[in-house]
Amino acid sequence: MIDFRYHLVSLVAVFLALAVGIVLGAGPLAQPIGETLTGQVDKLREDRNALSNQLAESKEKLTTSERVSDAFARRIFDKLLAGVNVAVVVLPGADGEDVKKVSEKIGQAGGAVSAQINLREEFFSPEKKAYREALSGQITQYLEDTTRVTTPEDTLAAAVGQLAFIGQNEALTGILSVADTPLLQVVTPAKAPARVGVIIGPRSDKTKSPANGKDNGATRDKSVDPVYLELARTLNSFAGGAVVFGAGTTPTDLVSIIRFESTPVSTVDSIGSASALLVLPFALVSSMNGTVGAWGAESGATALVPPLDQKITPGSEPPVEPSQAAPNSGQPGQ
Repeated sequence: MIDFRYHLVSLVAVFLALAVGIVLGAGPLAQPIGETLTGQVDKLREDRNALSNQLAESKEKLTTSERVSDAFARRIFDKLLAGVNVAVVVLPGADGEDVKKVSEKIGQAGGAVSAQINLREEFFSPEKKAYREALSGQITQYLEDTTRVTTPEDTLAAAVGQLAFIGQNEALTGILSVADTPLLQVVTPAKAPARVGVIIGPRSDKTKSPANGKDNGATRDKSVDPVYLELARTLNSFAGGAVVFGAGTTPTDLVSIIRFESTPVSTVDSIGSASALLVLPFALVSSMNGTVGAWGAESGATALVPPLDQKITPGSEPPVEPSQAAPNSGQPGQ
């Protein structure tokens, strides 16, 4: 049985050890410990400063690269898109700076952005699927062409295509941007029929990449993918088609999904880079000429750039404006 003396000895040992630690810490070990901690703090400070300098240098190099790209752009493009109206459709999560630079590059190539529509998360969210299905029944009567309509997803996509490629429709815009649950925002109403379109996606979401870095398709969210794919397919059926401009780094990136599913829609990866912006206008011309390609340096790409000596071939005319087409005529708006 443990008696009082055992507890007394234990307490004495604890306080003795504490006293020895205080004496050593304030005496012979004080200087070495202080020097060690100071050295570690100094090293961390140096590492932080080095990383800050590297970041500043990287940003400066990136800015310089973009300036060089802008300086050569007009000479490289040589009025490649002269007189071409381009419809821009922006997906949720897209970087505003990327949207701005795409518009600038289209202008440098001689073209013009004739419409811009920003799609909201609700357009793709699985939680809003029932709402979208109900809404699709209301908008069919306002579509200029119903031949591409078979499902609620492509009905909504056709409505987006009509607003972006053909022209503004107040009824469609009102239904799709209703205050309670808006599916889209018409940033720039269609000024004129578009000859080709670009779908701008977000930059890579590396947080969703598989742990082993391999593309086995297991991480793709199949409940979301069909909506994106149907949108791309439907918009590509308007006029001279549409090019998806986004990221293809991870399996969940939009460009990766389109390429993985062998969707017949042109793609340009590496969004956010100066080189990709130079590729995009050439990809738009290829699309107008009927060529589908996967351009860039990321997963699934088949070539770095489209043919650089190509010109727009005759025959890819923009769709007629709504006022010139009979509703539900069944004639493709191409």
